[in-house]
Amino acid sequence: MRDEPLGSPGRRTALAAVLDVLVVAVFTLIGRRTHDEPLDPAGWWDTAWPFLAGLAIGWLVVVLSSQSWPIRLWHGASVWIATVFGGMALRDMAGQGTALPFVIVATLFLGVTLVGWRAVLWALDRRHPDSDRPTGSGRGRAHPPIEHTRVGDPLGLEDLDGPRDTTPGRGVVPPADRGRVADELGIRQPRSPEDV
Repeated sequence: MRDEPLGSPGRRTALAAVLDVLVVAVFTLIGRRTHDEPLDPAGWWDTAWPFLAGLAIGWLVVVLSSQSWPIRLWHGASVWIATVFGGMALRDMAGQGTALPFVIVATLFLGVTLVGWRAVLWALDRRHPDSDRPTGSGRGRAHPPIEHTRVGDPLGLEDLDGPRDTTPGRGVVPPADRGRVADELGIRQPRSPEDV
């Protein structure tokens, strides 16, 4: 998933928010059903609000740290950790249970789902990277592919097989003195075209 500006969240941000809240809602409904607790709205809210608050903390952490909405795959880890730890801390402060088996189940379920849906959308984006980009011209639209023009060899890199008298700009020794300077410095001279 691609980032959306903080000032104007779009459909991806809305989808992420709905999916994250849905994950927490399903988790708390399953938890209440498993423990034979009533599924009435007040009972559900009593179980869900600590995790929804933790989820909001996770979103806030991502927004403040990355200046983007938590819609990317790697944002899922921050949202997951904040939802679990924030939810458990708030449950403990509210006098609700935080038994170890519950913490383990919550951690696994929320990790698989909060990171999981992001992983699925990330994989779909990778399979179809241009599927959500509009075509045509104008602002916010896809641009035509760029064609690069070959400019030749402006630096003369193709001629670097050795200095020659005819190669402009090579070295600082005048062509007439190159042989003498090379002999003095013990530099082996490349064969000139006349010697071949």
